[in-house]
Formats: sequence, structure tokens, C-alpha cells
Amino acid sequence: MSPPREDLDRILHDLRGPLNSVGMHLEVLKRAVAGDRDALASVATIQQELTRLAAMLPKAFSVIALEREEVKRVSLRTLVQRAIEEHGLSPVEVQEGAWPEVNADAELMVVAIAHLLRNAVTATREAGRADRPPRVSAEADGRDAITLVVRDWGRGFKSANPKVLIRLGGVGLITVERVARLHGGRLQFTTPGDGAEVRLTLPA
Repeated sequence: MSPPREDLDRILHDLRGPLNSVGMHLEVLKRAVAGDRDALASVATIQQELTRLAAMLPKAFSVIALEREEVKRVSLRTLVQRAIEEHGLSPVEVQEGAWPEVNADAELMVVAIAHLLRNAVTATREAGRADRPPRVSAEADGRDAITLVVRDWGRGFKSANPKVLIRLGGVGLITVERVARLHGGRLQFTTPGDGAEVRLTLPA
């Protein structure tokens, strides 16, 4: 179970103090090594990484704070349509026909689906494949599992290791993985020739 949101906010606030202190000391150090080009380059690198860390911490804490709340039976297609509309994601091709229902926290699932679709749209666009929008579909494995399949036409994955891919995907994929685990599901990655495919599987 995650710590209460107020506890995480307090910890984040406490961490900002040391970060700000390090930043101020770096400014002093920068003046002290003003004539040393290599030392200045090192100080600049430290400042960049410090800024990056300060930006990452709130995002990391927001993922830790995620908890499953009200679970309802809902159409997976409805969740996909909500993600597309609420997050302004296009173009995305949505599978026609009937879709299965899942037991899920709708708000969390919409966030997770939006991250997957945003990644697919970005990967397809960056590969110059405007002629083929990403595709989202659903598969039902009898009574055992329901899988949301997001297919893009990008350059594929940089690794075959799921843990590496999730880390490379940043806060977005880390969030999706946490939402999947909170629902007793899993996240899988495949490279079916052209492009990439992410599969979010939930218990039926």
C-alpha cells in the first residue's frame, strides 16, 4: 500500500531543501573555478543533472501515490474513447465491433491508456508514417484475461528487456505498469516486424 498523499508531499517538500542548498553551493563553486574550463564544465553538468532530478522527483512521487479506488465493470472501448477525447490524442484507429468489459478503476485506466496511445502516436509520427495511424484493439482470452493491444508504426523497441523498456519509456510507461499491477495485470512488449506493440493484460 502506498504512503498517504500528504506524507509523500511532505517528503517531497523536505527533499527540495537539500536540492536548493546544493544549487546555491554550486553557484559559489562556479565563481571559485571561473578560470578553469574543465571545472566549469563539470559544474554545469552537475547543475543540469540537479535540475533534471528536481523535475523527476514530483513525477516519481505521483506514480508512487497511485492507488486503485472504485472498481466498476466497464467497456474497454469506452475507456479508450475517453482517453482519446480527454487527452486530445489523434489520429488513432480504434477496432470496430464489440469490445469486452473489464473490472477496473476507470480513472486510472484512462490515464494508463492515454500514456500508451500518446507513445504510439509520437513513435508513428517520428517515423514519418502519417499514412498509418496507430491502432488500438482488444483481445479476450476465454474467461482468463482481456488484453488491450496498442500497435504503432514507429521504429520498434530499443531493447528486448521489458524492465529496460519501461525505464526508457520514462514516467509514462512506469505509470502504465503500476496501473496494470494495481489491477492484477501485466505489461508486455513485442516487435511484430514493422513498428511495435504494447499489450496491457488484465484479469477477465
